[in-house]
Amino acid sequence: MRNISLSFLLAAACICCIQSCKNGISTGTLSTSATYPLSDSTDAELELKIDVEYIISGPGAAVRNINSAIILGLFGEKYGEMDIQEAVSAYSAAVSAEYREANRPLLEDSLFSSPAAMLNWSDWTQGAVSGTHGNILSYTVTKYTYTGGAHGMTSETTLNFDTDNGSLIGETELFQDGYEERLSSLLSLHLPEALQEPGDTAMLFTRDIRPNGNFRVSETGLTYIYNQYEIGPYVLGAVEVTVPWEELKDLLR
Repeated sequence: MRNISLSFLLAAACICCIQSCKNGISTGTLSTSATYPLSDSTDAELELKIDVEYIISGPGAAVRNINSAIILGLFGEKYGEMDIQEAVSAYSAAVSAEYREANRPLLEDSLFSSPAAMLNWSDWTQGAVSGTHGNILSYTVTKYTYTGGAHGMTSETTLNFDTDNGSLIGETELFQDGYEERLSSLLSLHLPEALQEPGDTAMLFTRDIRPNGNFRVSETGLTYIYNQYEIGPYVLGAVEVTVPWEELKDLLR
């Protein structure tokens, strides 16, 4: 049987001078890359990659709360009581078991004649700090999965935290009551800037977009993420629309 390589790389690193100096938060990274063969009789395999950033120091409650929410966002509720290393190991075992359970019967089916490549799966998970503004830290989870078919699927989901205590910050915590219509107008106004080509507007399902709760902060503005098929076809990928802080100042709490 081919060897399964599984390596963990732990490295402490500051989030960048702005965040580590301003809020006293620092991070580490944990990475693993492995291939899991379906069986000895085929070249089909699962490719699994995990690369996550997590909090290693900061205000006690913030470290605990942010890491807990990160694990839930990366892997799901069943891993919520684990630490990051336990969650990575358990998730890897669960995905590899699911892969074999789903595909080994196909190998044994005499009617199944597709090449081994049709049984290849990919599962990639990345989590990283993606922006800071004041006491807000944004963390983006990017997932890519391929389980057969024409193409895989990629999704980006951002969690936003108060670095003082690690609590999650959503739209209702960030904006004043009644923000939706004005914010929708601003997002729709800046939508064309987010497209690679002017002609891409013709592929959009709608040009009047609404806030979806999936946003990250930066020093320049607030960026909303619309994943594949959310406001446009697969070929457009994720559409990221940024509204400058100056235009949002009358909406913020």
